[in-house]
Amino acid sequence: MAGLPGSRLRNAKAYQRLESGFWCLAALAVLVFGNGEKDLITTALTDERINRLFLLLGIINIFFNCLLFAYVFVWLGYIRGQADPLESGTLAVPAGAITFMTTLISMIVALWPIFGLAAIAQVVVVTYGLISAFNFVPGWGPLRSTRSAKEDEG
Repeated sequence: MAGLPGSRLRNAKAYQRLESGFWCLAALAVLVFGNGEKDLITTALTDERINRLFLLLGIINIFFNCLLFAYVFVWLGYIRGQADPLESGTLAVPAGAITFMTTLISMIVALWPIFGLAAIAQVVVVTYGLISAFNFVPGWGPLRSTRSAKEDEG
């Protein structure tokens, strides 16, 4: 079966789904087990050692990043019908990159007093897990339609 055309594509998609599933499970484990006594969200909201200023900055940046994401993909992609909203020339894409990096750094600094070096791994795993979760949303990742714009017109 390895010689059939398209079998490599199916294997690559299966591997991609498997890898995305792993990252989602890893992120869920980090969120659920947190510091070993409480989950990560409860620890972040109730522990007095956390750096509240950077936690608030990270949460605000997550909110703005979600707004920019919605603008680029929902407004430009679905409502305005642009074929590739990332190539639209809007400043939302670089602004999203800046808010994304600010979120990562802010969350690491916020969690550092509690977890130390483990904060870096926790933030990276949770972030990558959340991004990988889009692979399981229909219309995104490997579940998106592979029709071209020419097929839609004709």
